[in-house]
Order: sequence, then structure tokens, then C-alpha cells
Amino acid sequence: MYNNPCDLTLNPKNTGVECDSAMLATAMLIFMPQSARWTDADVAAAPYNGNFTAFVEDKIHAAPSARWFPIFGNAAPINVITDANEADVTETLDDGSTVFIRYGKANRTFSTTKGGACLAQKLMQFPQGYAFIEVDLDGKVAAYEPTSGTYGGFPTIMVKGLAPDSATLKTSFKNKMMITYDKVAYYVSGKITSPDTSENILAVNGLLDAEVTAGTKNTQSTTNIYVGVKTECANTDLVALYNGTGAGKIGQVTNFVVTKKTDGSSVTPSAVAIVNGEVQLTGTFTTATDYVVALAPAATLKANGIEGYEGIISATVSIP
Repeated sequence: MYNNPCDLTLNPKNTGVECDSAMLATAMLIFMPQSARWTDADVAAAPYNGNFTAFVEDKIHAAPSARWFPIFGNAAPINVITDANEADVTETLDDGSTVFIRYGKANRTFSTTKGGACLAQKLMQFPQGYAFIEVDLDGKVAAYEPTSGTYGGFPTIMVKGLAPDSATLKTSFKNKMMITYDKVAYYVSGKITSPDTSENILAVNGLLDAEVTAGTKNTQSTTNIYVGVKTECANTDLVALYNGTGAGKIGQVTNFVVTKKTDGSSVTPSAVAIVNGEVQLTGTFTTATDYVVALAPAATLKANGIEGYEGIISATVSIP
């Protein structure tokens, strides 16, 4: 429907003051696809039962095309916020009067001393086109509300991991992320929600990249293949960290995907064990054949109690 823009009675805005709530300094940004949408009912439903932190954790472990990516928070606290916001645009006419043209864009850069070169690499390769929600120091969340009761991330004009500030004799190394966005969407279509004591959204962390490696401590055979699992950045041994078999342990058949390298056909192991610090996958394998062993999707790992990882590098195991 189109209305008369000169009719001031159609959409008046009352200006009484009742609440001073606003976002404090940014403590975390959570990036998501521009198309991401959710409602209060989505968060209220099982298994979240109203807990937005649990809802976000599931989104972090979603398939890459639907995944949410938290940056900063408790894992990498923001130490510096730099605003280079565009001023609102006005025109001064020849008679001295001023005409409002448009609102300026927000340009904000966030810096942290945490994450080192590993985080710098990830931020500088982070793709454009994501929307974001903001979490402040108190855990309040600002989200986009394009229609009543439906939420999403604020649209961005630019998302870019900047080159980090190198350390000097007087300053520290800092990782940096810059975003540019529309202030109108943020303030006019934004909604702030405040957490209760059950929420701990600042504690969520992005996924860590993990790598499956061919085992070297045991002999590969036609009945057993052996692999290790470690994080890509710090080389944390996940077999040692989640040692054992069963729920919450690395030793679960469904934590791994095994395929024949030549044709990609799937091979399902019949059993799993931990032997000499490596995962033993028991099955039927062919001599003089290569098999590819990968981690299961992040959502499967999370359901199995191995939370916070995505396997990005698989291992090729050669059967003698």
C-alpha cells in the first residue's frame, strides 16, 4: 500500500521517555547468512527451551551454508573499538538553510590481542556478504527485526578482516575486524534483548579446524586402519583429549567417514577402539588400496559429545 507522504497523521511517533536501555560496548559479533531468520518460537521449542545460547551453539555447528560464526567474546576479548563513522549527509543551500539528505554509514573496527597468526589468517580470508548480530559486555543481544517477531542479522555493506597490527617495542599484536552497515537498519529495525542467568552467550566460540592424520604407531591392515586427530592451529591431540570409546569420546564409529579413494564408495567400520594413542577403525579393507578417513560433519560430532570442531583435512591411509 502506498500512502500520501504529506499526511502527517498516518505514522506519528510519540517521544515520551520511559527506558534508558541501550547496548554497551561491543563484546562479540556473530556473523550469519543474510537469509538467516528465526522467531521466539524457534528458540522456545525443544531442545532449546528458550535458551538462546543453546540455539546459537547449534547454528555454529550447522552445515557451512547455514553456519553462524562468532568472533571475539570471552575467547578473544575486544580490546579496542575504533569508529570512523560517516557523518549524516546534509546540504547547505545558498540562502543558508540546511536540507537533510541521508544518514551516514557506520564504520567500526574491532581489535583483540588474542588469536595470534592463526586467527589473523581466518579473519583475512573471511568472506563478504554476512549479516551480524551484536552482543555487548552485559550479554545483551541486538538483532535485526525486519518484520514483527522475525529476527535476523543486520545487513552489512562490508565485512573485512583487516591486516593485524604487528607488535612493536611499545605496542602489542592485534587482530582486527571491520564492518560497515546502515545505521537506519540498526536503530530503526533493531531489537535489543537482555539475558537471564541461564544464558552465557559470550562463552560460545567458533569452530576449530581439525585434521585427521594417518596413524604411524600401529600397522595398517586389511582388518584395521589407524588414524590420529588433531587441531590445525595448535596441534592439540583430540584422541588424547577425548580418549576412550562411547558417548563424549573420540572412539565412536559415527565420528568418522571412511571412503575408498578410487571410487568414493563408503566403507562403514564395524568397531572402534583406541590403541597406542590412535583411533583403530575395524572393518574389511582391501590390500594395496588407499582409503580416505575424514571426520563426520560438525553437527554429528556435537551430537556425539565432541563439540567445537570441523574436520577440514582428511587422511589417506594406504593398506599394504
